[in-house]
Amino acid sequence: MGIHYICRKIKMRFFFKYLFLLIILIIALVSCRKDEFITESGATLKFSTDTVYFDTILSTLGSVTKRFKVYNTHDQSIRIQELYLAGGNSSHYRLNVDGAMGNSFSNIEIRSSDSIYVFVEVTIDPTGHNSPMVIEDSVVFMTNGSLQDVNLIAYGQDVNIFNNEIIESQTWTKEKPYLILNNVAIDSFEVLTIEPGTHIFIHNYASLLVWGQVEAIGTLEEPIVFMGDRFDFPYDQAAGQWGTIYIAPKSTGSVFEYVIIKNSNAGMQVGYPNQDYMPSVEIRNCMILNAASYGIFAFRADIKAYNTIIADCGLVALGLFLGGNYDFYHCSISNIGAYYPSVVAGDYKSRSTPSLYFSNNLDWYELDDDFWVTDVTYSEDLNLNFYNSILYGTKDQEILYDSITDVAFNYYFDHCLIKNHEDSLDYDDPEHFNKIILNIDPAFINDSISLDDYNFELNTMSPAIDSGSINLIQGIPSLDLDFKGNSRTADGMPDLGAFERYD
Repeated sequence: MGIHYICRKIKMRFFFKYLFLLIILIIALVSCRKDEFITESGATLKFSTDTVYFDTILSTLGSVTKRFKVYNTHDQSIRIQELYLAGGNSSHYRLNVDGAMGNSFSNIEIRSSDSIYVFVEVTIDPTGHNSPMVIEDSVVFMTNGSLQDVNLIAYGQDVNIFNNEIIESQTWTKEKPYLILNNVAIDSFEVLTIEPGTHIFIHNYASLLVWGQVEAIGTLEEPIVFMGDRFDFPYDQAAGQWGTIYIAPKSTGSVFEYVIIKNSNAGMQVGYPNQDYMPSVEIRNCMILNAASYGIFAFRADIKAYNTIIADCGLVALGLFLGGNYDFYHCSISNIGAYYPSVVAGDYKSRSTPSLYFSNNLDWYELDDDFWVTDVTYSEDLNLNFYNSILYGTKDQEILYDSITDVAFNYYFDHCLIKNHEDSLDYDDPEHFNKIILNIDPAFINDSISLDDYNFELNTMSPAIDSGSINLIQGIPSLDLDFKGNSRTADGMPDLGAFERYD
Protein backbone atom coordinates (compact mmCIF):
# COMPACT_ATOMS: atom_id res chain seq x y z
CA MET A 1 0.00 0.00 0.00
CA GLY A 2 2.76 2.42 0.85
CA ILE A 3 4.82 1.42 -2.21
CA HIS A 4 1.85 1.95 -4.59
CA TYR A 5 1.24 5.34 -3.03
CA ILE A 6 4.85 6.34 -3.48
CA CYS A 7 4.89 5.23 -7.15
CA ARG A 8 1.67 7.07 -7.92
CA LYS A 9 3.09 10.22 -6.32
CA ILE A 10 6.22 9.94 -8.47
CA LYS A 11 4.09 9.51 -11.64
CA MET A 12 1.98 12.57 -10.78
CA ARG A 13 5.12 14.61 -10.23
CA PHE A 14 6.43 13.66 -13.67
CA PHE A 15 3.01 14.36 -15.20
CA PHE A 16 2.90 17.97 -13.88
CA LYS A 17 6.51 18.48 -14.86
CA TYR A 18 5.83 17.49 -18.48
CA LEU A 19 2.57 19.48 -18.48
CA PHE A 20 4.45 22.59 -17.35
CA LEU A 21 7.07 22.08 -20.06
CA LEU A 22 4.34 21.62 -22.66
CA ILE A 23 2.65 24.88 -21.64
CA ILE A 24 5.97 26.72 -21.84
CA LEU A 25 6.57 25.25 -25.30
CA ILE A 26 3.11 26.31 -26.54
CA ILE A 27 3.60 29.85 -25.24
CA ALA A 28 6.99 30.05 -26.94
CA LEU A 29 5.59 28.80 -30.22
CA VAL A 30 2.71 31.27 -30.11
CA SER A 31 4.95 34.21 -29.20
CA CYS A 32 7.44 33.37 -31.92
CA ARG A 33 4.82 32.81 -34.62
CA LYS A 34 4.87 35.56 -37.21
CA ASP A 35 1.64 37.42 -38.08
CA GLU A 36 -0.13 35.99 -41.03
CA PHE A 37 -0.99 38.55 -43.75
CA ILE A 38 -3.94 38.36 -46.05
CA THR A 39 -2.75 37.92 -49.64
CA GLU A 40 -5.90 37.69 -51.74
CA SER A 41 -6.05 40.26 -54.52
CA GLY A 42 -9.59 41.20 -53.56
CA ALA A 43 -8.52 42.11 -50.03
CA THR A 44 -8.32 45.88 -50.29
CA LEU A 45 -8.29 48.90 -47.97
CA LYS A 46 -11.02 51.26 -46.86
CA PHE A 47 -10.55 55.05 -46.56
CA SER A 48 -12.26 57.73 -44.49
CA THR A 49 -12.64 59.85 -47.64
CA ASP A 50 -12.04 59.49 -51.34
CA THR A 51 -10.85 63.11 -51.77
CA VAL A 52 -8.91 65.54 -49.57
CA TYR A 53 -9.71 69.16 -50.40
CA PHE A 54 -7.64 72.23 -49.52
CA ASP A 55 -9.12 75.72 -49.58
CA THR A 56 -7.32 78.47 -51.46
CA ILE A 57 -3.57 78.28 -50.84
CA LEU A 58 -1.44 81.35 -51.51
CA SER A 59 1.83 80.75 -53.32
CA THR A 60 4.91 80.07 -51.13
CA LEU A 61 2.71 79.59 -48.04
CA GLY A 62 2.26 76.05 -46.82
CA SER A 63 -1.22 74.76 -46.15
CA VAL A 64 -2.72 73.44 -42.97
CA THR A 65 -2.14 69.74 -42.35
CA LYS A 66 -5.05 67.54 -43.33
CA ARG A 67 -5.44 63.84 -42.70
CA PHE A 68 -7.39 60.78 -43.67
CA LYS A 69 -7.61 57.27 -42.20
CA VAL A 70 -6.75 53.97 -43.85
CA TYR A 71 -8.70 51.00 -42.47
CA ASN A 72 -8.00 47.28 -42.50
CA THR A 73 -11.45 45.72 -42.17
CA HIS A 74 -10.22 42.12 -42.51
CA ASP A 75 -9.64 39.49 -39.82
CA GLN A 76 -5.95 39.23 -40.73
CA SER A 77 -3.17 41.77 -40.92
CA ILE A 78 -2.60 43.43 -44.27
CA ARG A 79 0.57 44.77 -45.83
CA ILE A 80 0.67 47.83 -48.12
CA GLN A 81 3.54 47.09 -50.46
CA GLU A 82 3.75 50.64 -51.81
CA LEU A 83 2.23 53.95 -50.68
CA TYR A 84 3.26 56.97 -52.74
CA LEU A 85 2.30 60.29 -54.33
CA ALA A 86 1.41 59.86 -57.97
CA GLY A 87 3.24 63.11 -58.73
CA GLY A 88 6.47 61.78 -57.26
CA ASN A 89 9.24 64.22 -56.41
CA SER A 90 7.63 66.95 -58.53
CA SER A 91 4.43 66.91 -56.48
CA HIS A 92 3.30 70.01 -54.60
CA TYR A 93 2.15 67.75 -51.78
CA ARG A 94 3.97 66.15 -48.84
CA LEU A 95 3.04 63.05 -46.84
CA ASN A 96 3.56 61.89 -43.30
CA VAL A 97 2.87 58.23 -42.54
CA ASP A 98 3.46 56.86 -39.05
CA GLY A 99 5.65 59.85 -38.21
CA ALA A 100 7.85 59.57 -41.30
CA MET A 101 7.94 62.29 -43.96
CA GLY A 102 8.31 61.51 -47.63
CA ASN A 103 6.75 60.99 -51.03
CA SER A 104 6.82 57.17 -50.99
CA PHE A 105 6.75 54.38 -48.42
CA SER A 106 7.06 50.58 -48.51
CA ASN A 107 5.73 47.67 -46.49
CA ILE A 108 3.28 49.50 -44.26
CA GLU A 109 1.52 46.99 -42.01
CA ILE A 110 -1.96 47.39 -40.54
CA ARG A 111 -3.19 44.80 -38.07
CA SER A 112 -6.63 43.25 -38.30
CA SER A 113 -9.50 45.73 -37.66
CA ASP A 114 -6.97 48.52 -37.13
CA SER A 115 -6.16 51.74 -39.01
CA ILE A 116 -3.44 54.30 -39.67
CA TYR A 117 -3.45 58.05 -40.39
CA VAL A 118 -1.97 59.63 -43.50
CA PHE A 119 -1.18 63.36 -43.11
CA VAL A 120 -1.03 65.65 -46.14
CA GLU A 121 0.31 69.18 -46.72
CA VAL A 122 0.67 71.26 -49.87
CA THR A 123 2.72 74.26 -50.98
CA ILE A 124 1.99 76.15 -54.21
CA ASP A 125 5.00 77.46 -56.12
CA PRO A 126 4.69 80.87 -57.84
CA THR A 127 3.68 80.48 -61.46
CA GLY A 128 3.32 84.05 -62.70
CA HIS A 129 -0.32 83.43 -63.60
CA ASN A 130 -3.01 85.77 -62.29
CA SER A 131 -5.93 83.37 -62.34
CA PRO A 132 -6.56 80.84 -59.55
CA MET A 133 -5.32 77.34 -60.32
CA VAL A 134 -6.26 73.82 -59.31
CA ILE A 135 -3.42 71.60 -58.05
CA GLU A 136 -4.31 67.91 -58.22
CA ASP A 137 -2.50 64.74 -57.19
CA SER A 138 -3.34 61.45 -55.49
CA VAL A 139 -2.02 59.11 -52.82
CA VAL A 140 -1.64 55.65 -54.38
CA PHE A 141 -1.85 52.38 -52.40
CA MET A 142 -0.65 49.06 -53.85
CA THR A 143 -1.94 46.14 -51.79
CA ASN A 144 -1.76 42.52 -52.93
CA GLY A 145 -1.28 43.70 -56.49
CA SER A 146 -4.36 45.97 -56.41
CA LEU A 147 -4.12 49.75 -56.83
CA GLN A 148 -6.30 52.21 -54.90
CA ASP A 149 -5.99 55.95 -54.48
CA VAL A 150 -7.22 58.99 -52.56
CA ASN A 151 -7.50 62.20 -54.59
CA LEU A 152 -5.82 65.45 -53.48
CA ILE A 153 -7.24 68.77 -54.70
CA ALA A 154 -5.98 72.24 -53.74
CA TYR A 155 -7.01 75.62 -55.08
CA GLY A 156 -3.96 77.79 -55.48
CA GLN A 157 -3.48 81.50 -56.09
CA ASP A 158 -0.27 83.17 -57.16
CA VAL A 159 0.33 86.46 -55.33
CA ASN A 160 2.54 89.52 -55.25
CA ILE A 161 4.65 89.06 -52.12
CA PHE A 162 5.94 91.82 -49.87
CA ASN A 163 8.19 90.81 -47.02
CA ASN A 164 9.49 93.40 -44.54
CA GLU A 165 9.86 96.16 -47.13
CA ILE A 166 9.66 99.96 -47.35
CA ILE A 167 7.97 100.83 -50.63
CA GLU A 168 7.76 103.95 -52.76
CA SER A 169 4.80 105.25 -54.78
CA GLN A 170 3.09 102.47 -56.73
CA THR A 171 -0.30 101.10 -57.74
CA TRP A 172 -1.79 97.81 -56.64
CA THR A 173 -4.35 96.26 -58.99
CA LYS A 174 -6.89 93.46 -58.85
CA GLU A 175 -5.13 91.23 -61.42
CA LYS A 176 -3.20 89.38 -58.74
CA PRO A 177 -3.67 89.50 -54.93
CA TYR A 178 -1.02 90.89 -52.60
CA LEU A 179 0.48 89.00 -49.67
CA ILE A 180 2.16 90.90 -46.82
CA LEU A 181 4.35 88.43 -44.92
CA ASN A 182 5.91 90.93 -42.52
CA ASN A 183 5.33 94.62 -41.94
CA VAL A 184 5.31 96.67 -45.13
CA ALA A 185 5.69 100.46 -44.89
CA ILE A 186 4.75 103.17 -47.36
CA ASP A 187 7.61 105.61 -47.15
CA SER A 188 7.13 109.25 -46.17
CA PHE A 189 5.90 111.47 -49.04
CA GLU A 190 5.06 108.37 -51.11
CA VAL A 191 1.55 107.29 -52.19
CA LEU A 192 0.16 103.76 -52.44
CA THR A 193 -2.78 103.69 -54.86
CA ILE A 194 -5.06 100.66 -54.58
CA GLU A 195 -7.57 100.03 -57.37
CA PRO A 196 -11.08 98.53 -57.08
CA GLY A 197 -11.30 94.78 -56.53
CA THR A 198 -7.81 94.42 -55.08
CA HIS A 199 -7.33 91.81 -52.34
CA ILE A 200 -4.58 92.22 -49.75
CA PHE A 201 -3.84 89.17 -47.61
CA ILE A 202 -1.80 89.80 -44.48
CA HIS A 203 0.12 87.17 -42.54
CA ASN A 204 -0.14 86.64 -38.80
CA TYR A 205 1.11 89.67 -36.78
CA ALA A 206 2.02 91.60 -39.94
CA SER A 207 0.66 95.11 -40.65
CA LEU A 208 0.51 97.78 -43.34
CA LEU A 209 2.36 100.86 -42.05
CA VAL A 210 1.42 104.15 -43.66
CA TRP A 211 4.13 106.76 -43.22
CA GLY A 212 3.16 108.41 -46.49
CA GLN A 213 -0.35 108.17 -47.93
CA VAL A 214 -2.91 105.61 -49.12
CA GLU A 215 -5.53 106.16 -51.79
CA ALA A 216 -7.63 103.00 -51.62
CA ILE A 217 -10.69 103.66 -53.80
CA GLY A 218 -12.93 100.67 -54.36
CA THR A 219 -16.54 100.43 -55.52
CA LEU A 220 -19.69 98.80 -54.20
CA GLU A 221 -19.38 96.05 -56.81
CA GLU A 222 -15.59 95.71 -56.43
CA PRO A 223 -14.52 96.57 -52.89
CA ILE A 224 -10.92 96.49 -51.75
CA VAL A 225 -10.41 93.79 -49.13
CA PHE A 226 -7.85 93.53 -46.32
CA MET A 227 -7.92 90.16 -44.55
CA GLY A 228 -5.79 87.34 -43.17
CA ASP A 229 -4.06 84.73 -45.29
CA ARG A 230 -5.71 81.66 -43.74
CA PHE A 231 -8.75 80.29 -45.59
CA ASP A 232 -9.33 77.14 -43.57
CA PHE A 233 -11.89 76.87 -40.78
CA PRO A 234 -11.90 78.32 -38.16
CA TYR A 235 -9.22 80.86 -39.15
CA ASP A 236 -11.14 82.16 -42.14
CA GLN A 237 -13.61 83.88 -39.81
CA ALA A 238 -11.77 84.24 -36.50
CA ALA A 239 -10.72 87.66 -35.17
CA GLY A 240 -7.05 88.55 -34.69
CA GLN A 241 -5.57 86.92 -37.82
CA TRP A 242 -3.24 89.84 -38.63
CA GLY A 243 -2.08 93.19 -37.22
CA THR A 244 -3.56 96.51 -38.35
CA ILE A 245 -3.48 99.34 -40.86
CA TYR A 246 -1.33 101.88 -39.06
CA ILE A 247 -1.59 105.56 -40.04
CA ALA A 248 1.56 107.18 -38.62
CA PRO A 249 1.47 110.61 -36.86
CA LYS A 250 3.00 112.43 -39.86
CA SER A 251 0.64 110.80 -42.39
CA THR A 252 -2.12 113.04 -43.76
CA GLY A 253 -4.65 112.85 -46.57
CA SER A 254 -5.19 109.08 -46.80
CA VAL A 255 -8.57 108.00 -48.22
CA PHE A 256 -10.30 104.63 -47.86
CA GLU A 257 -13.48 104.17 -49.90
CA TYR A 258 -15.41 100.92 -50.27
CA VAL A 259 -12.77 99.04 -48.31
CA ILE A 260 -13.48 95.96 -46.20
CA ILE A 261 -11.13 95.39 -43.26
CA LYS A 262 -11.86 92.14 -41.43
CA ASN A 263 -10.50 89.67 -38.88
CA SER A 264 -7.59 91.91 -37.81
CA ASN A 265 -6.18 92.55 -34.38
CA ALA A 266 -7.12 96.23 -34.69
CA GLY A 267 -8.85 97.43 -37.86
CA MET A 268 -7.08 100.77 -38.10
CA GLN A 269 -4.73 102.62 -35.77
CA VAL A 270 -4.45 106.32 -36.50
CA GLY A 271 -1.60 108.13 -34.77
CA TYR A 272 0.49 107.46 -31.72
CA PRO A 273 0.79 109.25 -28.35
CA ASN A 274 2.61 112.21 -29.90
CA GLN A 275 1.57 115.85 -29.58
CA ASP A 276 3.74 117.18 -32.41
CA TYR A 277 1.65 115.90 -35.32
CA MET A 278 -2.00 115.20 -36.17
CA PRO A 279 -2.56 112.41 -38.72
CA SER A 280 -5.65 112.59 -40.90
CA VAL A 281 -7.70 110.02 -42.79
CA GLU A 282 -11.06 109.98 -44.58
CA ILE A 283 -13.16 106.81 -44.50
CA ARG A 284 -16.09 106.46 -46.90
CA ASN A 285 -18.44 103.52 -47.39
CA CYS A 286 -16.17 101.11 -45.55
CA MET A 287 -16.69 98.07 -43.33
CA ILE A 288 -14.44 97.29 -40.39
CA LEU A 289 -15.48 93.86 -39.11
CA ASN A 290 -14.50 91.44 -36.37
CA ALA A 291 -11.39 93.07 -34.90
CA ALA A 292 -9.94 91.30 -31.87
CA SER A 293 -9.41 94.60 -30.01
CA TYR A 294 -10.34 97.96 -31.61
CA GLY A 295 -12.19 98.80 -34.80
CA ILE A 296 -10.53 102.22 -34.97
CA PHE A 297 -7.85 103.14 -32.44
CA ALA A 298 -6.79 106.80 -32.62
CA PHE A 299 -4.54 109.28 -30.83
CA ARG A 300 -5.03 113.02 -31.49
CA ALA A 301 -6.18 112.31 -35.01
CA ASP A 302 -8.39 113.99 -37.59
CA ILE A 303 -10.89 111.41 -38.87
CA LYS A 304 -13.94 111.88 -41.04
CA ALA A 305 -16.12 108.84 -41.67
CA TYR A 306 -19.15 108.57 -43.98
CA ASN A 307 -21.57 105.65 -44.52
CA THR A 308 -19.22 103.35 -42.62
CA ILE A 309 -19.98 100.21 -40.63
CA ILE A 310 -17.91 99.13 -37.64
CA ALA A 311 -19.08 95.82 -36.21
CA ASP A 312 -18.05 93.30 -33.60
CA CYS A 313 -14.83 94.19 -31.83
CA GLY A 314 -13.28 92.38 -28.89
CA LEU A 315 -12.64 95.56 -26.91
CA VAL A 316 -13.88 98.89 -28.29
CA ALA A 317 -15.32 99.74 -31.70
CA LEU A 318 -14.04 103.33 -31.48
CA GLY A 319 -11.23 104.21 -29.10
CA LEU A 320 -10.39 107.91 -29.40
CA PHE A 321 -7.58 109.02 -27.09
CA LEU A 322 -5.73 112.25 -26.42
CA GLY A 323 -8.19 114.58 -28.11
CA GLY A 324 -8.46 115.13 -31.83
CA ASN A 325 -11.15 116.00 -34.37
CA TYR A 326 -13.68 113.29 -35.26
CA ASP A 327 -16.80 113.50 -37.43
CA PHE A 328 -19.00 110.47 -38.10
CA TYR A 329 -21.80 110.89 -40.65
CA HIS A 330 -24.44 108.20 -41.23
CA CYS A 331 -22.32 105.50 -39.60
CA SER A 332 -23.57 102.21 -38.13
CA ILE A 333 -21.80 100.73 -35.13
CA SER A 334 -23.06 97.33 -33.99
CA ASN A 335 -21.00 95.60 -31.36
CA ILE A 336 -21.84 92.08 -30.29
CA GLY A 337 -18.20 91.10 -29.75
CA ALA A 338 -15.28 89.61 -31.65
CA TYR A 339 -16.10 86.33 -33.35
CA TYR A 340 -14.13 83.17 -32.51
CA PRO A 341 -15.46 80.04 -34.24
CA SER A 342 -14.09 76.79 -32.85
CA VAL A 343 -14.43 73.16 -33.79
CA VAL A 344 -14.23 72.15 -30.12
CA ALA A 345 -15.95 74.96 -28.20
CA GLY A 346 -18.43 76.09 -30.83
CA ASP A 347 -19.00 79.63 -32.07
CA TYR A 348 -18.90 82.49 -29.62
CA LYS A 349 -18.27 86.21 -29.33
CA SER A 350 -16.37 87.94 -26.57
CA ARG A 351 -16.49 91.53 -25.30
CA SER A 352 -16.45 93.26 -21.91
CA THR A 353 -15.92 96.96 -22.72
CA PRO A 354 -18.09 99.78 -24.18
CA SER A 355 -18.31 100.34 -27.92
CA LEU A 356 -17.19 103.98 -27.76
CA TYR A 357 -14.45 105.46 -25.61
CA PHE A 358 -13.19 109.03 -26.01
CA SER A 359 -10.96 111.32 -23.98
CA ASN A 360 -9.00 114.56 -24.16
CA ASN A 361 -6.07 113.16 -22.20
CA LEU A 362 -3.80 110.17 -21.87
CA ASP A 363 -1.59 108.80 -19.13
CA TRP A 364 1.64 107.67 -20.71
CA TYR A 365 4.95 106.30 -19.53
CA GLU A 366 8.27 107.71 -20.74
CA LEU A 367 11.96 107.41 -19.98
CA ASP A 368 13.56 110.57 -18.62
CA ASP A 369 17.18 111.62 -19.21
CA ASP A 370 18.32 109.31 -16.42
CA PHE A 371 16.34 106.42 -17.90
CA TRP A 372 13.81 106.44 -15.12
CA VAL A 373 10.21 105.60 -16.08
CA THR A 374 7.97 108.59 -15.49
CA ASP A 375 4.19 108.83 -15.63
CA VAL A 376 3.19 111.69 -17.95
CA THR A 377 -0.32 113.00 -18.62
CA TYR A 378 -0.86 114.44 -22.10
CA SER A 379 -3.91 116.52 -22.98
CA GLU A 380 -5.30 117.94 -26.22
CA ASP A 381 -8.58 119.48 -27.34
CA LEU A 382 -11.30 117.01 -28.29
CA ASN A 383 -14.04 117.68 -30.85
CA LEU A 384 -16.25 114.65 -31.49
CA ASN A 385 -19.48 114.66 -33.54
CA PHE A 386 -21.94 111.96 -34.54
CA TYR A 387 -24.62 112.82 -37.10
CA ASN A 388 -27.54 110.62 -38.23
CA SER A 389 -25.71 107.57 -36.86
CA ILE A 390 -26.36 104.39 -34.89
CA LEU A 391 -24.27 103.27 -31.91
CA TYR A 392 -25.59 100.00 -30.52
CA GLY A 393 -24.34 96.86 -28.79
CA THR A 394 -25.01 94.20 -26.18
CA LYS A 395 -23.82 96.14 -23.10
CA ASP A 396 -26.02 98.39 -20.98
CA GLN A 397 -23.35 101.08 -21.18
CA GLU A 398 -21.87 101.50 -24.64
CA ILE A 399 -20.34 104.96 -24.13
CA LEU A 400 -17.50 105.78 -21.77
CA TYR A 401 -15.37 108.93 -21.63
CA ASP A 402 -12.67 110.59 -19.58
CA SER A 403 -11.91 114.32 -19.48
CA ILE A 404 -9.79 116.92 -17.75
CA THR A 405 -10.62 120.61 -17.61
CA ASP A 406 -7.44 122.27 -18.88
CA VAL A 407 -8.30 121.54 -22.56
CA ALA A 408 -11.52 121.48 -24.57
CA PHE A 409 -13.85 118.49 -24.32
CA ASN A 410 -16.58 118.84 -26.93
CA TYR A 411 -18.87 116.04 -28.04
CA TYR A 412 -22.22 116.16 -29.82
CA PHE A 413 -24.73 113.50 -30.92
CA ASP A 414 -27.26 114.87 -33.42
CA HIS A 415 -30.17 112.68 -34.59
CA CYS A 416 -28.65 109.41 -33.38
CA LEU A 417 -29.81 106.09 -32.00
CA ILE A 418 -27.57 105.08 -29.10
CA LYS A 419 -27.42 102.35 -26.48
CA ASN A 420 -26.31 103.63 -23.07
CA HIS A 421 -27.34 103.62 -19.44
CA GLU A 422 -30.21 106.05 -18.89
CA ASP A 423 -28.60 107.74 -15.87
CA SER A 424 -25.03 107.97 -17.15
CA LEU A 425 -25.53 111.10 -19.31
CA ASP A 426 -27.93 114.04 -19.54
CA TYR A 427 -29.59 113.35 -22.86
CA ASP A 428 -31.66 116.54 -22.57
CA ASP A 429 -28.51 118.67 -22.58
CA PRO A 430 -28.64 120.56 -25.93
CA GLU A 431 -24.91 121.17 -25.81
CA HIS A 432 -24.27 117.44 -26.29
CA PHE A 433 -27.48 115.82 -27.58
CA ASN A 434 -30.24 116.50 -30.09
CA LYS A 435 -33.05 114.16 -31.15
CA ILE A 436 -31.76 110.99 -29.52
CA ILE A 437 -33.41 107.55 -29.73
CA LEU A 438 -32.24 105.83 -26.56
CA ASN A 439 -31.94 102.09 -25.89
CA ILE A 440 -34.23 100.86 -28.69
CA ASP A 441 -32.95 98.07 -30.91
CA PRO A 442 -32.19 99.51 -34.39
CA ALA A 443 -33.41 96.20 -35.89
CA PHE A 444 -30.64 95.45 -38.34
CA ILE A 445 -31.65 92.73 -40.77
CA ASN A 446 -28.90 90.48 -39.43
CA ASP A 447 -26.07 91.34 -37.04
CA SER A 448 -25.71 87.66 -36.17
CA ILE A 449 -22.71 85.75 -34.91
CA SER A 450 -21.43 84.65 -38.32
CA LEU A 451 -19.61 87.01 -40.68
CA ASP A 452 -21.12 85.24 -43.68
CA ASP A 453 -24.61 86.41 -42.68
CA TYR A 454 -23.94 90.07 -41.88
CA ASN A 455 -26.50 92.57 -43.13
CA PHE A 456 -26.62 95.96 -41.42
CA GLU A 457 -29.51 97.29 -43.45
CA LEU A 458 -32.61 98.23 -41.47
CA ASN A 459 -35.59 95.96 -40.98
CA THR A 460 -39.08 97.21 -41.80
CA MET A 461 -39.86 97.99 -38.14
CA SER A 462 -36.63 99.82 -37.33
CA PRO A 463 -37.02 103.02 -35.25
CA ALA A 464 -34.12 104.46 -37.26
CA ILE A 465 -36.28 104.78 -40.40
CA ASP A 466 -36.99 108.45 -41.30
CA SER A 467 -35.34 109.59 -38.04
CA GLY A 468 -32.42 111.49 -39.54
CA SER A 469 -31.86 115.19 -40.09
CA ILE A 470 -32.50 116.39 -43.64
CA ASN A 471 -30.55 119.55 -42.82
CA LEU A 472 -27.39 117.45 -42.67
CA ILE A 473 -28.02 116.17 -46.19
CA GLN A 474 -28.64 119.69 -47.47
CA GLY A 475 -25.38 120.83 -45.88
CA ILE A 476 -23.34 117.93 -47.30
CA PRO A 477 -25.01 116.94 -50.59
CA SER A 478 -22.80 113.87 -51.07
CA LEU A 479 -24.52 112.29 -48.04
CA ASP A 480 -27.75 112.00 -50.04
CA LEU A 481 -26.46 108.62 -51.27
CA ASP A 482 -26.26 105.76 -48.78
CA PHE A 483 -23.77 102.88 -48.73
CA LYS A 484 -25.50 101.20 -51.69
CA GLY A 485 -25.90 104.39 -53.70
CA ASN A 486 -29.59 104.86 -52.91
CA SER A 487 -31.01 108.33 -52.35
CA ARG A 488 -31.78 109.15 -48.74
CA THR A 489 -34.30 111.86 -49.53
CA ALA A 490 -36.29 110.34 -52.41
CA ASP A 491 -38.75 108.86 -49.91
CA GLY A 492 -38.80 111.87 -47.61
CA MET A 493 -36.64 111.94 -44.48
CA PRO A 494 -33.28 110.14 -44.27
CA ASP A 495 -32.83 107.03 -42.14
CA LEU A 496 -30.13 106.72 -39.49
CA GLY A 497 -27.01 104.72 -40.19
CA ALA A 498 -25.20 103.70 -43.36
CA PHE A 499 -28.23 102.26 -45.22
CA GLU A 500 -31.49 103.80 -46.38
CA ARG A 501 -34.43 101.42 -46.08
CA TYR A 502 -36.32 100.65 -49.30
CA ASP A 503 -39.25 98.22 -49.27
